[in-house]
Amino acid sequence: MKRIFLTYCLLLLAFAVVAQQPSFQKNQKKYANEAVQTVKQFRKTSPLLLNEQRLQLLKTFETYSDPYSNAPFRAYLAESDAGAEQLEHTVPILYSYREAFDKVLHEVKTVKVKKGTAKVWLLYNMGFVVKTPSGCFGIDVDHRYAEALAPYLDFLCITHNHGDHANVKLMEAMTKAGKPVLSNFYKGDEKHLSKVPTTYSIGNFNIRTDFSDHLKNANLLKFVTTYRIDCGADAGDFSILHCGDSGFTPAQFTKVDGPVSLVVLRWGAPVENQIFGTGPGQIQTDYAVLSHLIELRHDPFPKGQASITQTLKHLPNVHCKNTLIPFWGEMLTWKKGKLIKK
Repeated sequence: MKRIFLTYCLLLLAFAVVAQQPSFQKNQKKYANEAVQTVKQFRKTSPLLLNEQRLQLLKTFETYSDPYSNAPFRAYLAESDAGAEQLEHTVPILYSYREAFDKVLHEVKTVKVKKGTAKVWLLYNMGFVVKTPSGCFGIDVDHRYAEALAPYLDFLCITHNHGDHANVKLMEAMTKAGKPVLSNFYKGDEKHLSKVPTTYSIGNFNIRTDFSDHLKNANLLKFVTTYRIDCGADAGDFSILHCGDSGFTPAQFTKVDGPVSLVVLRWGAPVENQIFGTGPGQIQTDYAVLSHLIELRHDPFPKGQASITQTLKHLPNVHCKNTLIPFWGEMLTWKKGKLIKK
């Protein structure tokens, strides 16, 4: 009798797991896509441990993206939902892109954040979502389905007006819901539009901004807003500095400098080291994250994309003792002054 009851319980659990799967994953069983196994293996690794298995999987993602120029990706973004889903089922890099969003959306909706901790997700490119016991926000969140995150974000920060950092549908969804959109350009939220360094207080979050020239673009001066967000005591005093596509000139970081829990860099190029130190406009941190990897609107490296291979070459020379390379969909936990994988 006990065996029958146990079997019954296991069947119920199996049905529950299947029922919780997004329909996209259920339908994936009808299609062959080598990325399914790659992603499954990758989800067992940690950005805190760059071992050989993880290295090989990161390089595998790059083999999916290298033959995929920006033209088909832009065509995919313009597709109907049905057409886009068909491509996501069959094209390896698009399956990886879609799976990451489904994972982040599900976890942002369901993960309970304990007092004294914070959860940090890298969604795509330089898009991050941070959830604490008292709130949730996004920075540079961009994805085909980004607007689905609007109900779960309390506010959104955007470093600059480029399509791979500023998602129009998400901004409009936030505005429609009466939620702040902080930027230097978005007129839909005039209250939080600022072209000068500013401080904000939203719930338990304290936000400071500064302005930087865009990296390698002499025509885009003071184009990028950098954000330093202190999340409060209930988040274990977690703080994050997001640099966007800044030029990493210390003189343009003086409003956001000092100790910080985590800094979001680009891909670890030598110029990025300029903001590490103890002088004005410099930061001190135990954790740096390299991002902007495989932005599919850009052609593969060296024509535009920040490649994983090149980022790995930069990695040893980043002036931070814990420099991480998370990839799409990964979550980190801040607890007791450290990042852990959970």
